[in-house]
Amino acid sequence: MLTNNRIKVSVSLICCSLITIKFLSFFYGSITFLFFIFWSFPFIVFIYLANKLSIKAFQSFSFIVLIYFLSVSLRVFGIEPYILDLLEIIFIIILFTLCILSPKSIKRNSD
Repeated sequence: MLTNNRIKVSVSLICCSLITIKFLSFFYGSITFLFFIFWSFPFIVFIYLANKLSIKAFQSFSFIVLIYFLSVSLRVFGIEPYILDLLEIIFIIILFTLCILSPKSIKRNSD
């Protein structure tokens, strides 16, 4: 069962892992620094809102995660997939599942 504390920790760990993976992609020259900042900003905002346990934030961010999933899918299933892209798609799928399941748990735990 997802408790509110586990939700906060899980979101923070997954988002930080995704930012780290994207930073490694920048370090290896796959992306530019501007793209890294643009890509990371929504995750930083979501970490803040997730720690407040905002149900609307989880619902809204699940749509944003779908957009990230589509962009990563293009890179993973392209001509030359990188291991970092494979890790990124796995973490995005886990984060999407967490975003979908968390609002119900938050509501149940707050009652």
